[in-house]
Amino acid sequence: MEKDFKNLGVEPSLISALTEQGFSAPTEIQSRAIPLILQGQDVVGLSQTGTGKTIAFVLPILQRVNEERYVQALVLCPTRELAEQILLEFKKIIKKDSRYRAVAVYGGADMQRQIYSLKRGANIVVGTPGRVLDHISRKTLKLGLVNTVVLDEADEMLNMGFRADIENILRNTPTERQTIMFSATMSQDILSITKNFMNAPKTIQIGTPNTTISNVRQTYFICPKDKKKRALHALLTELPRGRTIVFCNTKKMVDGVQNYLRKMGFIALALHGDMPQSVRKRVMNEYKTEPNTIMVTTDIAARGIDVKDIISVINFDLPQNLEYYIHRVGRTGRAGKDGNAYTLLNTPEQVRDLQEIEKRTKSKIILSQLTLNGLAEKAPAKQPARKGKKLNIKSREKRAILCGRNEQKQSRNGGRVNIQGNSKLGKKQRTIRQTHKSTKQSKIHF
Repeated sequence: MEKDFKNLGVEPSLISALTEQGFSAPTEIQSRAIPLILQGQDVVGLSQTGTGKTIAFVLPILQRVNEERYVQALVLCPTRELAEQILLEFKKIIKKDSRYRAVAVYGGADMQRQIYSLKRGANIVVGTPGRVLDHISRKTLKLGLVNTVVLDEADEMLNMGFRADIENILRNTPTERQTIMFSATMSQDILSITKNFMNAPKTIQIGTPNTTISNVRQTYFICPKDKKKRALHALLTELPRGRTIVFCNTKKMVDGVQNYLRKMGFIALALHGDMPQSVRKRVMNEYKTEPNTIMVTTDIAARGIDVKDIISVINFDLPQNLEYYIHRVGRTGRAGKDGNAYTLLNTPEQVRDLQEIEKRTKSKIILSQLTLNGLAEKAPAKQPARKGKKLNIKSREKRAILCGRNEQKQSRNGGRVNIQGNSKLGKKQRTIRQTHKSTKQSKIHF
């Protein structure tokens, strides 16, 4: 791997801006992609999330565009949050350089303001497929002179049903353009786009496709459905303090879990697609500035949210497919740091689904046990909670969920719980002592 950006062909002015941002050496995906993009090659980059893919296309775009105020580069991405994040990366390097003007267009924001920004002239546009098509139909965005198109998080855009929109947009750009695609996973839809809309692309693969980040410790717990919120409470109480994301599959569940956690004394925010853009932006800003906050969200935040130092990801609900699991887990353990991912399961089908994810991602997801002692759920004022109430995940409940897997045996030793499972799991003995602040305390050993 090249030792610095200069050896990759990056201009000194851009390197200086990178240095001010704290970048000292390129990541592997940057080292391999930047020279090819600067040469004008079509590129397909397959890399896990958190490996620096954004800078891998931001630098070549800035180096190749000229100061003329027409759209020369178009970046498509799946969500408005990711569009804002990419625009921010451009602006960090552009600063006050008058040669560049980057604009973001996405749904949920004021259309007239975006039209005004485009009419002022922009040589770089970042946007979501639906809003880009809106501007094309209004003739407020003209792509006839575009020379570079980037499809960022391409697999997610396809999962969200944007394939027809992407193909329509690509047909509105010159055939001789350069097309760059970045994705964490590979699918048949992606292969189809590379075949129909790219010119002999060079494929760069970092690690193994469809895998989770290797420095994330992945754990799952067996928990009956009616005890999931209380199990989440206990887990959060005992985890080290720091930024945490809790993923749910529905907006209704996000609101329910957030309300529960706030009732339990945690600082919890909610983020989902029903919120106005202004609210979502305020929530994200608060999450970025408060280091000990818990974000409860749908998969809208699983992609492209570049928040530093997320120490834990918790799947309150098992995600609906492999790609979502990979990108949820990828919110932690970024930039070479260690992370932890936890999943709560409550049916035999979910156990089998997670085992399939473990197999396909070639990762190790460890079964651990929750022992919740002395955890009393807060009740309304008229019905105060009884002190010392115990919540235990009973062995018979766990056996029913596991459907035949070896029973977990517990033995007390000096106040700790020794977890003994089958030979594959081996022996685990650990006590987490750093805790979130909460009005109630419990013990959870794994």
